[in-house]
Amino acid sequence: MPAYPHRNAAASRLSPAIFTRLIPIIKKLPKPPIPLHIGDTWIDPPVASRVENTVQHLPDNVYAYAAPNGMVEARAAFCERWTRRGFSGLDVDRVHVSVGATGGVSAALHAWCEPGDEVILLAPFWPLVRGMITGLDCKAVEVPFYRRVREGADVRGLIEPHITDKTSVIYLCSPNNPDGTVLTREQLQSLADLCIEKDLWLLSDEAYTDYAFAPNEHHFIATFPGMAERTASVYTMSKSYALAGIRIGFLCGDPQWLETARRVTTHSVYNVNVPSQVSAMRAIQTGDDWVEEVRDRYQTGAELVASRLQADFLPAQGGGYVFANLDKDLGDKQLLTWLAELLHEGVSVSPGQAFGNDFSRWIRVCYMSVPLPRLEQALDIVNRSLDRLRRGDDLPGVEIPPISL
Repeated sequence: MPAYPHRNAAASRLSPAIFTRLIPIIKKLPKPPIPLHIGDTWIDPPVASRVENTVQHLPDNVYAYAAPNGMVEARAAFCERWTRRGFSGLDVDRVHVSVGATGGVSAALHAWCEPGDEVILLAPFWPLVRGMITGLDCKAVEVPFYRRVREGADVRGLIEPHITDKTSVIYLCSPNNPDGTVLTREQLQSLADLCIEKDLWLLSDEAYTDYAFAPNEHHFIATFPGMAERTASVYTMSKSYALAGIRIGFLCGDPQWLETARRVTTHSVYNVNVPSQVSAMRAIQTGDDWVEEVRDRYQTGAELVASRLQADFLPAQGGGYVFANLDKDLGDKQLLTWLAELLHEGVSVSPGQAFGNDFSRWIRVCYMSVPLPRLEQALDIVNRSLDRLRRGDDLPGVEIPPISL
């Protein structure tokens, strides 16, 4: 086959973001909608970590190449703080600085997966992981999981039927994006036992580790017996400290496979930029009180959503979102059509299909993206729009063009 214009088949299968279908509508609105679709926070990061306050802390060789696995000072700060939080056994050789949690997840998958492997995604899941698996020419096996577990289903019973001789990895996210589930120690133990018995890797996305709401608790599954060697634990400054723009994450695991992940980084981005690592280090060293305050704010937002949103969802136990099933509300209307109408009414939320193929009539609602008064205003708008939807009424005076997935 001629090289030009052939493109990589696996990369060509990567789908664009579903929400992008709505961007042309947003651009024509008289004012931006209240953004409950984004996975970011409205709160400023810890003072010491802000760019203007980190300049004087930059190393003398800030313009030189840095170590591909990250500054040892940043890794040491991570180890000290996460050890205090209960992640035992950490040292700098078990920590790799990545380009956000995204880079950490990608590096782990590259280190572990061969073309044709199957990766079990406990669904609903963070959308980008499915694309990473596709790009590696592997198969994403979606297993509806979190809501069923919260309704009493057995962890092993949900997962085991989907394990084949091609299965190599299970992807876990707790606290979960998008539905706010925090798995219990007992549920995590059942998952750990399954991974050990079936000789599987576990990719544990713990981006929201700092935001489990009492009485729910986050547990570090890598510290369970037999799991340290087979678990990649991933963290991000985007969620822990509101530093999404600096693109810093941490990938933790056994040095033997982490060295392979480091090589992946070397042959892709080489090293993460030094000023961002200093910003992350300053957040970790000074941000404990900030995290406690922000957790309280997020929990208040979660409680407001639980009491006000008139839809079918389970209250968040942590994280920054709830995930609502609109199947009974939509009738014959397509979800994207209603989302376009909701934009005209003044609010944006995320379409559920991004989080798994079984969720084409679900929505994700982010409660950490706007201050409480704006969140309350947005929920009122969503509730009025849902009332109209249930009556079978279109939005008067607005013509929505067909929107295809």
